[in-house]
Amino acid sequence: MPYALIPDGYSLKKVTKAQEAAINAKRRHDDVVALLNNENTPLMIAGVLTTVLVPLVAKQIAEDLGVDENIVKDSIQTAFYEGTLLGRITKFTQDLDLGNLSGFTPRGLA
Repeated sequence: MPYALIPDGYSLKKVTKAQEAAINAKRRHDDVVALLNNENTPLMIAGVLTTVLVPLVAKQIAEDLGVDENIVKDSIQTAFYEGTLLGRITKFTQDLDLGNLSGFTPRGLA
């Protein structure tokens, strides 16, 4: 007979297979609820969808316009990076001259 950690005072108890299945289903449900309540979940989903869909969309657009697929991908990437906060931060850090910071001494920051 398997054992399970029961939340009531966190005691380890012997459980039947039906009880173990119910505990596993409850924990899986709690995990899904926690994932859906996370504020970063929409960003993760959008990132995955973008990664999957951009090549497909770029291919279709390239076929419709009769241009090279790489040109369309570069255009989509440029539009994404210039049109988002992430893109603006990336552009700012690329334009930043970090060579001037080599002599920087962080006094009073400790």
